[in-house]
Amino acid sequence: MVLEQDSTIRSFMLKWLFILIISLILSTELFADYFKWEILVSENGYGTESHTIPVDSEGKIKSAANLAECRMVSFWTRIESELLLEGKTLVCVFEDKRQSVSVVCRDNHLNRKYNRVKELYPVAKDGFRINPELGAGSPYFELRCYF
Repeated sequence: MVLEQDSTIRSFMLKWLFILIISLILSTELFADYFKWEILVSENGYGTESHTIPVDSEGKIKSAANLAECRMVSFWTRIESELLLEGKTLVCVFEDKRQSVSVVCRDNHLNRKYNRVKELYPVAKDGFRINPELGAGSPYFELRCYF
Protein backbone atom coordinates (compact mmCIF):
# COMPACT_ATOMS: atom_id res chain seq x y z
CA MET A 1 0.00 0.00 0.00
CA VAL A 2 2.75 2.45 0.97
CA LEU A 3 4.89 1.44 -2.05
CA GLU A 4 1.95 1.89 -4.39
CA GLN A 5 1.22 5.36 -2.99
CA ASP A 6 4.93 6.29 -3.16
CA SER A 7 5.18 5.31 -6.84
CA THR A 8 2.01 7.31 -7.63
CA ILE A 9 3.47 10.41 -5.99
CA ARG A 10 6.79 9.90 -7.78
CA SER A 11 5.01 9.51 -11.13
CA PHE A 12 2.96 12.65 -10.47
CA MET A 13 6.08 14.65 -9.53
CA LEU A 14 8.00 13.50 -12.62
CA LYS A 15 5.13 14.53 -14.91
CA TRP A 16 4.94 17.99 -13.34
CA LEU A 17 8.71 18.39 -13.50
CA PHE A 18 8.66 17.48 -17.19
CA ILE A 19 5.85 19.98 -17.86
CA LEU A 20 7.71 22.69 -15.93
CA ILE A 21 10.94 22.13 -17.87
CA ILE A 22 9.13 22.19 -21.23
CA SER A 23 7.26 25.39 -20.32
CA LEU A 24 10.50 27.10 -19.24
CA ILE A 25 12.20 26.14 -22.49
CA LEU A 26 9.32 27.39 -24.62
CA SER A 27 8.79 30.60 -22.66
CA THR A 28 12.33 31.96 -22.94
CA GLU A 29 12.95 34.26 -25.88
CA LEU A 30 15.85 33.28 -28.07
CA PHE A 31 18.09 36.26 -28.88
CA ALA A 32 21.51 36.16 -30.41
CA ASP A 33 23.81 39.09 -31.02
CA TYR A 34 26.38 37.89 -33.55
CA PHE A 35 27.70 41.28 -34.62
CA LYS A 36 29.23 44.10 -32.60
CA TRP A 37 27.17 47.29 -32.66
CA GLU A 38 28.12 50.84 -31.75
CA ILE A 39 27.09 54.45 -32.25
CA LEU A 40 29.68 57.02 -33.29
CA VAL A 41 28.80 60.53 -32.12
CA SER A 42 30.57 63.46 -33.78
CA GLU A 43 29.56 66.56 -31.82
CA ASN A 44 31.06 69.03 -34.33
CA GLY A 45 29.76 67.41 -37.51
CA TYR A 46 30.50 64.51 -39.84
CA GLY A 47 34.18 63.66 -40.17
CA THR A 48 35.26 65.42 -36.98
CA GLU A 49 36.47 63.83 -33.76
CA SER A 50 33.96 61.30 -32.44
CA HIS A 51 33.35 59.11 -29.43
CA THR A 52 31.91 55.62 -29.41
CA ILE A 53 28.88 54.35 -27.52
CA PRO A 54 28.59 50.53 -27.46
CA VAL A 55 25.10 49.13 -28.05
CA ASP A 56 24.22 46.21 -25.78
CA SER A 57 20.45 46.21 -25.57
CA GLU A 58 17.27 47.94 -26.60
CA GLY A 59 16.31 51.11 -24.81
CA LYS A 60 17.61 54.59 -24.08
CA ILE A 61 21.19 55.41 -25.07
CA LYS A 62 23.38 57.13 -22.50
CA SER A 63 25.56 59.70 -24.24
CA ALA A 64 28.30 61.83 -22.69
CA ALA A 65 26.93 64.88 -24.53
CA ASN A 66 23.16 65.26 -24.25
CA LEU A 67 22.69 66.31 -27.87
CA ALA A 68 19.39 64.49 -28.38
CA GLU A 69 17.26 61.85 -26.72
CA CYS A 70 18.12 58.58 -28.46
CA ARG A 71 17.06 54.98 -28.08
CA MET A 72 17.68 51.66 -29.79
CA VAL A 73 14.67 49.72 -31.06
CA SER A 74 13.74 46.85 -33.36
CA PHE A 75 16.45 44.28 -32.65
CA TRP A 76 16.07 41.21 -34.86
CA THR A 77 18.12 38.25 -36.05
CA ARG A 78 17.38 35.87 -38.89
CA ILE A 79 19.36 32.78 -39.87
CA GLU A 80 18.67 31.05 -43.17
CA SER A 81 20.82 28.23 -44.45
CA GLU A 82 24.26 29.89 -44.70
CA LEU A 83 23.07 33.49 -44.41
CA LEU A 84 22.95 35.45 -41.16
CA LEU A 85 21.02 38.74 -41.02
CA GLU A 86 20.83 41.05 -38.02
CA GLY A 87 19.25 44.49 -37.80
CA LYS A 88 18.82 47.35 -35.34
CA THR A 89 17.31 50.83 -35.47
CA LEU A 90 18.51 54.07 -33.84
CA VAL A 91 15.79 56.65 -33.13
CA CYS A 92 16.64 60.18 -31.93
CA VAL A 93 14.40 63.11 -31.01
CA PHE A 94 15.77 66.67 -31.14
CA GLU A 95 13.49 69.72 -30.73
CA ASP A 96 10.36 67.63 -31.46
CA LYS A 97 11.86 66.23 -34.67
CA ARG A 98 12.21 62.46 -34.88
CA GLN A 99 14.97 60.92 -36.97
CA SER A 100 15.80 57.26 -37.33
CA VAL A 101 18.23 55.04 -39.15
CA SER A 102 18.16 51.25 -39.58
CA VAL A 103 21.20 49.13 -40.33
CA VAL A 104 21.23 45.49 -41.43
CA CYS A 105 24.37 43.38 -41.11
CA ARG A 106 24.75 40.28 -43.20
CA ASP A 107 27.14 37.37 -43.17
CA ASN A 108 27.32 34.35 -45.45
CA HIS A 109 30.94 33.30 -45.10
CA LEU A 110 31.47 29.78 -43.73
CA ASN A 111 34.84 30.50 -42.07
CA ARG A 112 33.82 33.81 -40.54
CA LYS A 113 32.98 32.36 -37.12
CA TYR A 114 36.62 31.60 -36.44
CA ASN A 115 38.15 33.98 -39.02
CA ARG A 116 40.57 31.28 -40.14
CA VAL A 117 41.80 33.21 -43.16
CA LYS A 118 42.36 36.50 -41.22
CA GLU A 119 39.98 38.30 -43.55
CA LEU A 120 39.05 41.92 -42.84
CA TYR A 121 35.30 42.44 -42.86
CA PRO A 122 33.58 45.61 -44.01
CA VAL A 123 31.54 47.77 -41.67
CA ALA A 124 27.84 48.33 -42.35
CA LYS A 125 26.85 51.84 -41.29
CA ASP A 126 24.41 54.68 -41.75
CA GLY A 127 23.80 57.94 -39.93
CA PHE A 128 22.13 61.34 -39.80
CA ARG A 129 22.66 64.94 -38.69
CA ILE A 130 20.78 65.83 -35.52
CA ASN A 131 20.08 69.41 -36.63
CA PRO A 132 20.27 69.66 -40.45
CA GLU A 133 19.74 73.46 -40.33
CA LEU A 134 23.30 73.80 -38.98
CA GLY A 135 24.69 72.14 -42.10
CA ALA A 136 28.13 70.56 -41.80
CA GLY A 137 28.46 71.73 -38.18
CA SER A 138 25.47 69.70 -36.99
CA PRO A 139 26.18 66.86 -34.56
CA TYR A 140 26.26 63.57 -36.46
CA PHE A 141 25.11 60.16 -35.19
CA GLU A 142 26.21 57.00 -36.98
CA LEU A 143 24.97 53.47 -36.23
CA ARG A 144 27.37 50.78 -37.35
CA CYS A 145 27.98 47.08 -37.00
CA TYR A 146 30.94 44.86 -37.67
CA PHE A 147 31.99 41.29 -37.08
